[in-house]
Amino acid sequence: MPPDVLPWLVLALLGLAVGVLVLLTRLVQRLEAIERRLGSSEQVATIASAVQELARAHAELDVRRVEHVLIDIRDGQRRVEDRLIGALESQGGRPVSASALEPVHQALQSTLPERIVTRLLALGYERIQFVTPVSEVQKLSAADGEVAVEARRDGAACKGRVLVKNGAIADLQLQSAYSIFP
Repeated sequence: MPPDVLPWLVLALLGLAVGVLVLLTRLVQRLEAIERRLGSSEQVATIASAVQELARAHAELDVRRVEHVLIDIRDGQRRVEDRLIGALESQGGRPVSASALEPVHQALQSTLPERIVTRLLALGYERIQFVTPVSEVQKLSAADGEVAVEARRDGAACKGRVLVKNGAIADLQLQSAYSIFP
């Protein structure tokens, strides 16, 4: 090997060593930045324990019980609505004091056929039809009488009558078609 090549070779190796050192320094800096972004392993452990706690709480939740509670709440709400409508209609159109019930009271100002339909809808009936002509039903707004109706409830056909006293709904007598025949 010529003597002129040796200093150049040492210089090249020294440059290579400095380059590797700079590259390693940059690599360590990058790893530290990534470690800072990810956070410490304590945070990961905290998140893992929180997820496990949530999974245990969810396992205790019985979906069927929640569904039954919601059905009970819905049924209770329907009964309250029916009682409220019945109480307001039993007043026979007399004014009610101004309160939170004002929108319901305004509904009482509607025609008798509309009130009958509203009451039947509140009780779960659908496809409500008047057998008694609507013109005769409207005449009962200030009188006593009965209105023949047909409707469906839970898919079953129902027939019956609505008793009206002084223009207010006094009673509902509807039976499903399958309960009529033995």
